Amino acid sequence: MIVDLPSNLEGEAEVKEPVVSSWVLLGKDVHPSLQTEELLWIEEICRTDAKVKEACDAVGINQKDLYVDGWCVAVDERFPGRRLQQGFCFTRLRPEDNLYAHPTDFVPVIDSNTGEVLAIDYPHMNPTKEKPVPPGSSQAYAEAEPRERFAPPSAPHNYLPEQLAMDEPNFKVRDTLKPLHVIQPEGVSYTLTGRIMRWQNWTFHLGFTYREGLVLSGITYDDGANGTRPMFHRISVAEMVVPYAKTIYPHHRKHAFDTGEYGVGALANSLALGCDCLGSITYLDADFVTRNGGIQTIKSAICIHEEDAGILHKHTDYRDNRAHVARNRKLVVSSICTVANYEYGFYFNFALDGSIELEVKATGIVNAYPLAPGEQPDPAHEVIVAPRIAAQHHQHLFSLRVDPMLDGLNNRVVQVDSVPDEAEVGSPENYYGNGFHTVKTVFKKSKESQQKYDADKARSWMIQNPNVINPSSGDPVGFKIVSKDMPPLLAKPGSMVWNRAPFARHNMFVTTYRDDEIFPSEVHINQNPGGKDFGLQKWVDRDDDIENKDIVAWPMFGVTHISRPEDWPIMPVEILRVHLKPSGFFGRNPGLDVPSSADKKSRNADEAFVGGKPANGTSNGVSNGNGTCCGSN
Repeated sequence: MIVDLPSNLEGEAEVKEPVVSSWVLLGKDVHPSLQTEELLWIEEICRTDAKVKEACDAVGINQKDLYVDGWCVAVDERFPGRRLQQGFCFTRLRPEDNLYAHPTDFVPVIDSNTGEVLAIDYPHMNPTKEKPVPPGSSQAYAEAEPRERFAPPSAPHNYLPEQLAMDEPNFKVRDTLKPLHVIQPEGVSYTLTGRIMRWQNWTFHLGFTYREGLVLSGITYDDGANGTRPMFHRISVAEMVVPYAKTIYPHHRKHAFDTGEYGVGALANSLALGCDCLGSITYLDADFVTRNGGIQTIKSAICIHEEDAGILHKHTDYRDNRAHVARNRKLVVSSICTVANYEYGFYFNFALDGSIELEVKATGIVNAYPLAPGEQPDPAHEVIVAPRIAAQHHQHLFSLRVDPMLDGLNNRVVQVDSVPDEAEVGSPENYYGNGFHTVKTVFKKSKESQQKYDADKARSWMIQNPNVINPSSGDPVGFKIVSKDMPPLLAKPGSMVWNRAPFARHNMFVTTYRDDEIFPSEVHINQNPGGKDFGLQKWVDRDDDIENKDIVAWPMFGVTHISRPEDWPIMPVEILRVHLKPSGFFGRNPGLDVPSSADKKSRNADEAFVGGKPANGTSNGVSNGNGTCCGSN
């Protein structure tokens, strides 16, 4: 909806009522994303509703100690026309206790407009086999015999040190980690003017939206005598989905679109100095519109800092033992978002070799569901991470939207596979059988671009500008899209999540650029049933010409998460990476101008310390104990 605010341009602004100049009617049962206020409201509703109290009383839960994570429902045929939320419920044993250790056996469904509790679903109910209804369906569930109720698991599983100390008399926080500081005595190497970042040879605009979170645009690189060269018009994580594997009703509704259904940017954390990022840091706030038209500000939602990234390049001439090494550094632009039980850290890393890496760090607490005393788990779909607590198999699948402008807007995408030579061992063409080569497939039409990752072929995709030729290779200038974190969507074609997440059906898609094609599950995915020709799939099915055109690439990456006991009660970080790596974009290594330098603060670890200082003085950092480095003789 567009609202015009008339004003008198001749003089002072004339106050008038706003006028709606255009609006779009959403499809049947399609809703805008849930806002933060609604997600918080479901807990308030469930703590006072009579039906929820009855469910709590039956298993000995104090209703006021109920904690509820609001989730979108996906699609629920029972309540057409309603704006829905489902609530996954937990309780606490004591204040600040890990509530996720005490999941309940019921799932309320509410109307997020009226606050009415429409139903309370009890998973694992057994359908009656005498009735002619499809087993496992919502109709079968409605006619099922109720399952015997049970109280949530009561054993504590905490991760806060003060709680662990209360539960485990011998627990102590380890005291063997010495301090590690990141020090930049002369300050940072970047400048930020408004939202324009300049670092080394990079320049880009740093944006942040309620839906996507970090958005980078206008990315250019100063290539010396070749001038400032455009690389990418816009890069963002445009959508994601987390489908779960449990098939029993109503677990089938668990496939969260954390971007489109909630707005992952609006769920950003306020980052803390020295905790989420180390070193000399610049923070930026994020501002959003609330449900009632107010302003919500998330302080320090974006972190900007530099990190050492190991060696950039090194070679030792073994003849004279002269070593040359330059260290790499990366500029990190990051945010961390909490989506109920889970955290996602998004890190865009710019490096001195002209590459960009998106790193996603998944952590937080796995979604837990309780088992009854003595109940055996469903080994096909879940893992027991603690007694009576099951974590269901699930995936995290991300759609990265890459809008390139490599030396201009007209680009193309080429698939690159590495394969063995066809000639047999012993043949004149491949006598010893060691030959292999690359097969390059230029996508000419968008339907051709629908491809899955193939690890056997070390598959990658290259964005090229066929109008600009690299003087060294003679090939078009390009950037490779490289990722080993590219699982397939495991839900079957025609499933609810397959219909709603067209971006997850393959690992690569290419479309022509259009202003309104930003979100691959369309603008409104909440309660949207999707379909075979929905969103990104519909755009691909136009089968546009995509060679030497203004294009957008949509790589899908992610992880299939089969939980471990080590993921409980809080999950160590799982890291996913996608690289945008220059491949024929530059004429040679763009990091040749990075100086060799020895860190004067580095020292031998076995030096004795007296009063916090090395007893024998600070090492000069040049000798490596077995030769020389940093260009020294």
